[in-house]
Amino acid sequence: MGWLGLKVAKLFGQKLPAFSSRAEAEAHLFRQRDERLQRLVELAASSSVFVADFSPESLKQLERWYFDLWESDGFQGLGTLREEFERCMAMYFCEVAVRNCAEAKWEVREYGFECGKYEIGVERGLSHLMRMRFTDHYKEPNNKRRQKIYREYQEHYAG
Repeated sequence: MGWLGLKVAKLFGQKLPAFSSRAEAEAHLFRQRDERLQRLVELAASSSVFVADFSPESLKQLERWYFDLWESDGFQGLGTLREEFERCMAMYFCEVAVRNCAEAKWEVREYGFECGKYEIGVERGLSHLMRMRFTDHYKEPNNKRRQKIYREYQEHYAG
């Protein structure tokens, strides 16, 4: 990794939550995960586009709903901020992976570039996909069909 990559990694790490131990990080981040999953299920009750059934196909619906909300400035009307919705999306994505891929499991890891900083994600064998948020997902390049989250699931957890 070059110096610019290292600088970016360190800046990212500074934004992660700090904990005094892995056990404390797990307790907090798993509680936060559960709250965000519950919040998304509650929000989904008002959606005609997305059903939170935790199937891989539902990731397409979730992304479609996200873009509908973004284009209509609808997050506030839903009673949430876009940033928080993106965090809920990330937890949902990971939960879909865990429920539908037998080898996938939740994990909390210390960030490699900042001591005491932790993130949450999914482990599958030697692969670790840490996903705290789909940050500014509406800006993602190469997403004309608006199914990037589903494609990411397919790449890492299908088959």
